Amino acid sequence: MSERQSHPCLGGLGRGGLTGTMVQDKQLVEADRKCEENGEFEEKSGVESDINGGMGGMEIENKKQRQRQKQKLMEDWKHPEQMDAKDSVSLQQCLGPGCVYPTRPGSKYCSDDCGMKLAANRIYKILPQRIEQWKKSPCIAEEHGKKMLERIHREQQDTQTHLKDMERHFHELEAIILRGKQQAVCNDEESTKGGRGSSCLQIFCVSCGQPTSMHAALRHMERCFTKYECKSSFGSLYPTCIEGATRLFCDIYDPQSKRYCKRLQVLCPEHSRDPKVPDDEVCGCPLVQNVFELTDNFCHLPKRLCNHHYCWEKLRRAEVDLERVRALQKLEELNEQEHKVRTSMMNRAGLVALMLHQTIQHDPLTTDLRSRVDS
Repeated sequence: MSERQSHPCLGGLGRGGLTGTMVQDKQLVEADRKCEENGEFEEKSGVESDINGGMGGMEIENKKQRQRQKQKLMEDWKHPEQMDAKDSVSLQQCLGPGCVYPTRPGSKYCSDDCGMKLAANRIYKILPQRIEQWKKSPCIAEEHGKKMLERIHREQQDTQTHLKDMERHFHELEAIILRGKQQAVCNDEESTKGGRGSSCLQIFCVSCGQPTSMHAALRHMERCFTKYECKSSFGSLYPTCIEGATRLFCDIYDPQSKRYCKRLQVLCPEHSRDPKVPDDEVCGCPLVQNVFELTDNFCHLPKRLCNHHYCWEKLRRAEVDLERVRALQKLEELNEQEHKVRTSMMNRAGLVALMLHQTIQHDPLTTDLRSRVDS
């Protein structure tokens, strides 16, 4: 029993013979499955007869079969149009100049270069004629565009002049405010008793609707307006950059909304608080006669007691700044109009417009093609 005996069903094969037979059977099954999928099933009698002879015949047959499959896939990849258009009648010739190759599927050309060459030849042939026609007949839209540019330029000059005047008024107002603050304060009782008689009268606030005395009505309404104005915000993503402009917008950055405040700086209730008025500060409002005629006199009452000129500096500054902002907005609108007119004039005589549009002049003696309405 020292030697190992083989099983009688193995036909005298040892461990190596059994393993080789199992490997060969597995390869045969896999080869048969591949042949059935590709529709090329062949008889394997020669291979089966040579199983006991070794692996040589099996490896050669598998190698040949793999080569045939690879060759078939390469042919299908190189000629995909043969599956759809096997008939030679369905193939069309490329429309490119001097090209004799067939077109690509779903195209009139065999390549992009042929399409570009044909388009270039058409432009070289048609464009010179269109340019000559453009020069012969005058373009009425071109004349209208020139008139619009002249009007826009006049409005721009007028707006620039108005903006310079408002800048001059801005500096004049600052000088008047500084001069008014240098006036002496008048504390006599005759000047201040005028507001005491109206303290018993009441008026309703236009913002909150609460009754308030006439003496403190302006201050109360200003506080209510500031409280409600703080609830809304006017912002932009970018700060204001205007050459030569001084003190226009607030431009304080808000980290929560990530915006720059675009209220007028003198009227912004969020970022510009009114300073506390001291007791010895004069009102300094310039007095007028006949409603609009300025005089050299100023109000000498204490600022905290003067109800006739409450917040006059802030209101005058806001009026001037608002006019400056309107002038700048009008200049921006005029610049946009000028850009649109110039763009349309440039595109009117461009390549695409000349190729797509054409004016037919039936009468060679008539140069003006506009329709005339009989009056």
